[in-house]
Amino acid sequence: MKTSIATQLFTSMLLLLGNTACSQEMNQAERNKNTVKLAFEKWTTSESSFFDLLTNNVEWTVTGKSPYSGVYKGKNDFIQKAVIPITSKLKTNIKPALIAITAEDDVVWLNWKGTATTITDETYENHYAWMLIFKNDSIVKVTAFLDTYELSKLKDMSNNIIETIEESKAYIGMWVTEDGNIRHELLPNNRYDEARGNKKSAYQGDYKVTGNHIDYKDDTGFTADGEFKNGILYHAGMILYKEN
Repeated sequence: MKTSIATQLFTSMLLLLGNTACSQEMNQAERNKNTVKLAFEKWTTSESSFFDLLTNNVEWTVTGKSPYSGVYKGKNDFIQKAVIPITSKLKTNIKPALIAITAEDDVVWLNWKGTATTITDETYENHYAWMLIFKNDSIVKVTAFLDTYELSKLKDMSNNIIETIEESKAYIGMWVTEDGNIRHELLPNNRYDEARGNKKSAYQGDYKVTGNHIDYKDDTGFTADGEFKNGILYHAGMILYKEN
């Protein structure tokens, strides 16, 4: 039995519509992929943050059982409770390196490696696989797969860091040589006043403490420095102890 012209036309239209829908889906997936690729490239050159692609109400899930694993509701929640605490353990920004990007329908898979230097001068390295779900050219949902053991190490790092004298402010006060001849007072306003023997205010000037190091600039113009070690101040060949 011969197929009518009308039937042939109808079949052709269905095929055309199907091909058009398929093409649109492919175009959307390709557009999402290009969006991720461009954002990642700008991230690697510090032009912008990859998180700019996230909607404000994004749902971000970190897999595993690390201290940072769980579901974060909204961009701000994720940044405040995960991104900032993690980056606070790093001395340098994470340097991202692309491994692969794949896309299908509204899902883009981003596979990348990140490296950085921690505040204890160790190397942080992790491999990430992010499942990014798009809607209207923005990311509305993320599931992040990564080595959560490395995240746990970052979390534990804060418990092993010894507080510097700059952080504790324990440098403020009177520092005295063992024989009591030199009395070196570090004032809260970053000024120092040093007495030698019976001569009060033999030297005065400004000082600045960085970590466990101290730099001096005397009012007469000369400069000097020193180092705090185990509660003792080593300065200009002198050894000074904190007076209680």
